[in-house]
Amino acid sequence: MKKVICALLACAATSAFAFDYKLTFDQTCSYDSAKRTFPCKKSDQPVTELKEVRGKWFGVNPGGTNVIELEVLKDDQYITVLRNPVYFSGISLVHLMKKTGRFYWSETAYSDIRGADESTMMVGTFVLGFSR
Repeated sequence: MKKVICALLACAATSAFAFDYKLTFDQTCSYDSAKRTFPCKKSDQPVTELKEVRGKWFGVNPGGTNVIELEVLKDDQYITVLRNPVYFSGISLVHLMKKTGRFYWSETAYSDIRGADESTMMVGTFVLGFSR
């Protein structure tokens, strides 16, 4: 599922002003359906970037290619929740905790071919930048 995230996140900012959110991953936890456990490990996910341009959100993969818009599900003074469109039977959500600078990225999917479900939670920190 980790590789899907890198492939799906992409953006290009063409606006005069944009907010850049650099996401640094601390750990990744994945559900192991065979063992019924949810082990965590230090994340090897590269830094990912989100951009907010004129109220629209985009994801940037580490290569900086392929543009995709993220759907805003909630945005208030404490949290922003973004839905990452996915091509598998599941959902991918990014929760940005504004007051703490932490994020929680969850993905849950079902595979009919494998006859299994899986879930991954990635956690880390983000910093906000402003660009022209």
